[in-house]
Amino acid sequence: MTQLSAIPTETWLRTGPVTTPADLEAVFGLRYQVYCQERRYLDCADYPDALESDAYDGHAVHFAAFDQCGSVAAAARLVLPVAGRGFPFQQHASVFDSARLPPAECSAEVSRLVLNRGYRCPPGGGHMGSVVLGIYREMYRYSVENGITHWYAAMERPLHRLLSRHGFHFQAAGPEVDYFGPVTIYAAEVTALLAGARSSSRALHAWLRSGV
Repeated sequence: MTQLSAIPTETWLRTGPVTTPADLEAVFGLRYQVYCQERRYLDCADYPDALESDAYDGHAVHFAAFDQCGSVAAAARLVLPVAGRGFPFQQHASVFDSARLPPAECSAEVSRLVLNRGYRCPPGGGHMGSVVLGIYREMYRYSVENGITHWYAAMERPLHRLLSRHGFHFQAAGPEVDYFGPVTIYAAEVTALLAGARSSSRALHAWLRSGV
């Protein structure tokens, strides 16, 4: 059951779509810190400006949570469909033969979810759930407003467990693969995620729907 304390108060974070070049640069900087310096999934030498970005960023909507000091606490993106290009996970993983995939034009991939070290668990894990939920609420809002009905996501097991505890039930669409670490490809219907959140906590459900 989700406790009220797990829901962001929005007094210590500014969370929403990234709308300025400066904020987007800060997001790319956090991605460089996580993907290149800390996890070493990518070679630092390939990013001499210390900003990690790729070819999908040009057709993605970026979301971020900023703390009271203006630093990026967390960030993620929704990669939107572009004819003939596909989604990032399709370059690295396959799906089950039995998987029934939704039309690409009404889907998006949740990608490049990163958290500032101070908001992870451990240490400093007290705010991790709140920050992640805040990012997911903003992606939910955008999806509802723009006709995105389904999400894909490549997730490690700890993130999947965290989201499941809050009622966000993603279904495995493919086997586990090594894609920036061991991840499973998941899919979810956006409205079903909201229904799952309601079963976890009415307060969380109301908070997710606020502003939609």
